[in-house]
Amino acid sequence: MRAAILAASLTVAGASAMAAAWAAEPAQSVAAATAVVEPAAALRITAPPNADPNRTYADPGAALVQADLDYLVREAHRAVERGDNATIWPVLLFVDDLEAGRLSDARAVLQAAPGGLQGSIADLLEPFLLAAEGQVDRGVERVDSGADDLPAPLPEVARAMVFESGGRLEEAAAVYAAMVERLDLTPPSHAEPNSLPEFERALSATRVTHAVYRAALLQHRLGHGDEARRLYGVVAQFAPRSADVERNLARLSAGQPPLEAALDAKIAAGRWLIFLSEFLTQSESLASLLQRNDPTDGLSSTSGALFLQLGLALAPDAHDWRLYAAQELLNANGLDGAQRIIEQTPADSVFAPDAEIVRASILLRRNNDAEAVAAAERALALGGDRWAVISSAGDIYRQAGRGAEAVAAQTRALAMADTASDRADVLGYRAFAHRYSGNLTAASADMRAAYELDQSVDTRLLYVSILMDDPQAWRDGVQMARGLFAEQPDSVLRLNALGYALIQRPEGLEEGYRLLWRGFNFGQTDYAVVDSLGWAYYLHGAFNEARVLIERANDLTAEPNPEILDHLGEVYWRLNRHDDARAQWRAALAARPDAPRRSALERKVSRGPAEPAPRHRELPTVNLPDAPAERGDL
Repeated sequence: MRAAILAASLTVAGASAMAAAWAAEPAQSVAAATAVVEPAAALRITAPPNADPNRTYADPGAALVQADLDYLVREAHRAVERGDNATIWPVLLFVDDLEAGRLSDARAVLQAAPGGLQGSIADLLEPFLLAAEGQVDRGVERVDSGADDLPAPLPEVARAMVFESGGRLEEAAAVYAAMVERLDLTPPSHAEPNSLPEFERALSATRVTHAVYRAALLQHRLGHGDEARRLYGVVAQFAPRSADVERNLARLSAGQPPLEAALDAKIAAGRWLIFLSEFLTQSESLASLLQRNDPTDGLSSTSGALFLQLGLALAPDAHDWRLYAAQELLNANGLDGAQRIIEQTPADSVFAPDAEIVRASILLRRNNDAEAVAAAERALALGGDRWAVISSAGDIYRQAGRGAEAVAAQTRALAMADTASDRADVLGYRAFAHRYSGNLTAASADMRAAYELDQSVDTRLLYVSILMDDPQAWRDGVQMARGLFAEQPDSVLRLNALGYALIQRPEGLEEGYRLLWRGFNFGQTDYAVVDSLGWAYYLHGAFNEARVLIERANDLTAEPNPEILDHLGEVYWRLNRHDDARAQWRAALAARPDAPRRSALERKVSRGPAEPAPRHRELPTVNLPDAPAERGDL
């Protein structure tokens, strides 16, 4: 289908690759779309401060990591002038022209794009151009002819937003009502999907939540209070503790309109691009998973990031998605880009406290702990009535090494949380803060209390993680891990939880090794199980085999992991690579380990490991392929 073609072709790793993907759709004449103009204001502000006008990036993806749409629009004009018709360029030029109100130029861009007005790009974008031109009915018809094969509920969302952008709210509401009737409104389980319906619910959850929220906003705007409350309630089941839902419910009760501005054609187009960004990100991620590709540095979906950042330019009040975009760049190590995106969140936004938490996370990555703590305190000043904000601030304190303040913040959040699941979540965060500070007894006590309140998979997995480190609670942790494993024996996550818990003690080493080999057979790109199996080899005294696996695990991590780096240092030390070992331990210290590991790492850097090398043991027999001897065998 066209949407699948677009998802496959919108890879912005290189413009030439995208041009090749569209070779089957010859370009139209591009003369009308080649004039180089100054980008529209909403895209110009994405330029870095004091940016060199002649700056360059290795590829468009690198510019996206820096959130530099200003550069990409300028590059799009240059690319079209030189006859490069890769998919990324007309999308950028169209959004820039639409934002600037140059509607005739925007239409010329679609005409010049691969496939012209019958091509895949026009299928997705022309309905909103028609709405901007005042042709709402034609816009809805264009959705029917071009975007109707997108996964539900995207076609209905596009139709409704085109109607809404033209002020035809009742017609938009009717479309949404029909959409909601057809949707599966069962929230996905927190556990791993164990059937096709569960998998489909997990895949569509974000899309359904976003679509139903749009429907709720429209009912709210129309003054249909009961239906708005019902739909907000559906959203809250999918996304509990959503600040915008809570605020809009309060405004509804007070007879006030929604927080969000009414849609015009430009904002509707931006919101539509955000919907498409989620679809494209999911498509690329699933394709990578099915191909068993190794995770790569940078963005998980460059096309998804492109559509999201362009959507934010057209719909600047989408502050919840702004948080997501900034976090996405933070995960890709695009600290400057993440900071510029998050700084566009206004101080009066309902998400301003959350923006401060993201800002604190960026500052932690810059090793500016004092400023990170200051940002967390600003979050508390803005959102101190939300326990989730207090708990998030507590986790910033933890990462900044302020254990007592972290525990105090979680205790304060616990007093405010009402439901059993919420209280269990906070107890889990407090347990993690205790563990990080080295108080394993208090950590185990909090996790036992959390489990009494909530027996969800997430709570039980954290229970295993916390209790496996406590010598007095190890057996309870293993017992919990066995229960999780019995429910889904082929789950890599559960195999790793049980296997890694078992190998913490000599009596569990053989069974844990076998389980971890099974997990590795299912998840060779899962850094956690790869490291766990490598550590099982290490504990058997098989240091070369351990090195192969732990080096791979280290390569698979998106950012430095102190536990994996510690393990790698141990392996290098036993192989008499002492300088390499110390380098890994120093890197582990820089990656913010918990207090017990920090103490051990400092000792290792100065004096080497305190414990003798594990003695060589015969490796247990497993009915799986032989262990890899070299990195290339993986």
